[in-house]
Amino acid sequence: MAPPSVVPALSDTTLRERFEQLRKSFGVPFAVVDLGTGELNHVPAAWLPIDLDVALPVLEEIARRGRPAVVEDCAPLLVLAVPLLPDDDLPCSEVAVATFLTQAVADAEHLAAAAKAVRVELETLQHWALTQPIWPPHAVTQLSDSVCRRVSAEAENKKLRTQLTSVSQHLLQTFEELNLLHRINERLSLSMDDHQLLELAVEWLSEVLPAECLLACMFEASPTGIHQLPRQWIYTGECPLPIDELDQFLDRLGPDAKQSMVVLDQDETSSPTWYYSTVREVISVPIRTGNSVIGWLVAINHSPSARRQSNQFGTLETSLLSSVASMVGMHSGNVRLYNDQSTFFESVVRAFSSAIDAKDPYTCGHSERVARISVLIARQLKCSKEQLNSIYLAGLLHDIGKIGVDDHILRKPGELTLEEFEHIKQHPTLGYNILKGVRQLQHVLPVVLHHHEAWDGSGYPGGLVGEEIPWLARIVAVADSFDAMSSDRPYRAGMPAEKLNKIFHSARGQQWDARVIDAFFAVRDEIESVIHLDRKQLSLDVTEWNVIY
Repeated sequence: MAPPSVVPALSDTTLRERFEQLRKSFGVPFAVVDLGTGELNHVPAAWLPIDLDVALPVLEEIARRGRPAVVEDCAPLLVLAVPLLPDDDLPCSEVAVATFLTQAVADAEHLAAAAKAVRVELETLQHWALTQPIWPPHAVTQLSDSVCRRVSAEAENKKLRTQLTSVSQHLLQTFEELNLLHRINERLSLSMDDHQLLELAVEWLSEVLPAECLLACMFEASPTGIHQLPRQWIYTGECPLPIDELDQFLDRLGPDAKQSMVVLDQDETSSPTWYYSTVREVISVPIRTGNSVIGWLVAINHSPSARRQSNQFGTLETSLLSSVASMVGMHSGNVRLYNDQSTFFESVVRAFSSAIDAKDPYTCGHSERVARISVLIARQLKCSKEQLNSIYLAGLLHDIGKIGVDDHILRKPGELTLEEFEHIKQHPTLGYNILKGVRQLQHVLPVVLHHHEAWDGSGYPGGLVGEEIPWLARIVAVADSFDAMSSDRPYRAGMPAEKLNKIFHSARGQQWDARVIDAFFAVRDEIESVIHLDRKQLSLDVTEWNVIY
């Protein structure tokens, strides 16, 4: 082993504190072995100069285990090693070592074996033993365990205090970020477009982000969807650049700015090659939807506040902008996906409706008229928005089962035979079976299946009576009957209004729900407009209609 140093050289303050605690607890001198170099880093004046070279492997194992252990036990000597553990998770590299006298020394012969075991001169050992207290071996090990447990507990408490302080600081720093994100999240809805969301995000960011100017922009798809329209910038604060130069400014941030975050401080902007003398600090964060960049959030020029004494943007500002950009991008992607799915779904519904019209050209437009008349009656009955949307969709699809009915029966110019009528009565069940596998249409299935039920139980296919009939099916039943009787057929003309009104009055409370009949007559004039005017295609969302026809 290399000659010991005479000056304490423990690796850090924590280890020095733990070494001092160990020395005070035992009241005996400890040396410190550096396992990396094999040298004694600290040697006290009363140290018994035992040879630890051969004990290095044992000391390394004790350090690895992190617990005190006896290195040598040769009566009347006991050599104890205590690992000096650092606060962090780094491996232990220093071990404290002390020698204890465990028995009274009768004569030199009693010490000879011990001197040989620890490789020290007998005379030196004799002199040392004269000044040492006697330690019972179990007392040495118990005290070392106790000291190490106390040190470990104090280290854990210190670590917890440090973590608590760090967490507290982090919570204080991120409270505004969490509050902002929560506020934005509370306002998100699929009806909010990209421009509205950006305006909201920039407005609220300006309240918490120490920036002189905040900017945002997103690409807009062209009407044809083939290319993207120019960027439209939104900003708050005093913009140090003309608005018409912002696109060029973003381009000059370099190619990285198009795909990833860019943060510039005054070290970069003070360069002679920097284009914009009025721009001192910049954070630019791309807004992404999937793998596509659809816009940017940009903060320009740090503005010191009472809460933040820093003179430049830090991790809090970059984290906040990144979080908001992620939220905006995700919402924009969700809106676009929802709109795409809604468009596709509406196309499928319209295709079903067109298929019905193609099956029976004599009833062309019947499904659309029934759907709109049903909405008029449902509005009069104070149905909810969800019910209005459901009944319009159900009206469009109520006869979808006729796709499975024989053409010659549907297009027969005369009255149907009993057998033919029984065949056509299968269309509600056929329609139900066609649509039941479509999750988005589950709410219209009761109407498709039961729109031919009668209040008195004489209808089909279930023979349901009164309140057993689904509420929306009762409304569609009236609209369907009205359009069927009022429309022309190859074998007859549509019934005149007087005759129709008489039929509905007389069957009120028998074939049809009395409340629905009353609502029907309350909107009778509007229904006539639906029948006789040409109509453009309407949205499946009834709340988007300006007029019913």
